[in-house]
Amino acid sequence: MNSRTQNRYGTNFEVTFPDFPTFRQVPQWFRITQEQGKQDVIELSYGSFDPHFQKALKTGTLFKVKWNTKYAKNEWVGYVYNGDNITQATVKRNFLLRGVGASFPLKEGGNKIWKNKTAPEIVQDICKQHKLKAVVDKSNVRFGMQSLVGTTKWEKVQELANRIGFHAHISGTTLYFQRIDKLIDQFMSVIPVMSYNDGTIQPDIVFEAQTLDHFKAKVGDLLELGDYSKKDKVIHGIDPITAKSHTHTAKPTKVGKNVRTNVVEALFKEVSTAVVAETKSLAKELAEGLAHLARFSIHGEGKGQGDPRIAPYRTIEINGTGSDTDGFWVIKRVEHFVTYDGRYTVDFTCMSDGTGKNKSGSFRKTQASIVPTRDVAYEMATGGKQAP
Repeated sequence: MNSRTQNRYGTNFEVTFPDFPTFRQVPQWFRITQEQGKQDVIELSYGSFDPHFQKALKTGTLFKVKWNTKYAKNEWVGYVYNGDNITQATVKRNFLLRGVGASFPLKEGGNKIWKNKTAPEIVQDICKQHKLKAVVDKSNVRFGMQSLVGTTKWEKVQELANRIGFHAHISGTTLYFQRIDKLIDQFMSVIPVMSYNDGTIQPDIVFEAQTLDHFKAKVGDLLELGDYSKKDKVIHGIDPITAKSHTHTAKPTKVGKNVRTNVVEALFKEVSTAVVAETKSLAKELAEGLAHLARFSIHGEGKGQGDPRIAPYRTIEINGTGSDTDGFWVIKRVEHFVTYDGRYTVDFTCMSDGTGKNKSGSFRKTQASIVPTRDVAYEMATGGKQAP
């Protein structure tokens, strides 16, 4: 049966420390914050904490969090970072434990130098050093020399991604280093639907409540976000042998696969002064890379029932908010909050490249299903819709 509602108290979770299997204490709540271009951060609140384990769970200790709802499940892998030992006028002696995701080892710096390497090749080398799985796309931009001096490996990965128009993201223990279209399609097979139904439903009182409580979209043709602002990107260059100059302009609306049908052209141009391309092909590659980063100029923010599949670069479908905002949105930032009694909420920011109906494609069907989950792979195979 199709439904716009979901059980707000039906979430289960488990926290384990592989090096300390006897430590099975359940936290009062945990909060996971994930954002594009940043490392995952988690907080776990314990009502009481044995001093023995407090000393044992030092920075760098591995732990895992598994949680699931009726429709989906996820596993988060990370390392202990620090903790707060809280003394206050209560019976319990609270302890707040913090952790960083699987990218934690990439906080390390160094003095390594790479010669004649592409950005994906450098990222693969970094992942190999720390036993992370790397999923990368090819790039035609080859650097004569790249240095790690004065930066961490995580910062270096993000720097390389921004230079060639890629996005770097860690999910579990896998580092994805790709153009945004590849990342979107990578996680597009099953997506959650966030539905707003009836404003009279009180989500904190009624356990079976709508999945979307609040949504606000900033709709406009210009979003100022530095290199990510929606402007036509211009790269100049000069051939070092012939001394002939060349220029390439790339439009954010003409690169990649649009998510929405109503996409407007950029109002302004932006000339890059940070790089001079030696060849026409390099100018084209770099300009298109910057244009990819500038495509998603419409941002929204919302909150509602939690879903483990909501994460950066994952797609959600918004329903019940109006014809311009209903449809696919790509997650930019999300905060998962789960309590010991099964309550689960999310606060998220998301982005889109336009308004109106979803743009049809191999992994992006235009007709929505008003259910808390949607199996796009099933729809592609059968031509129909599947309700949970």
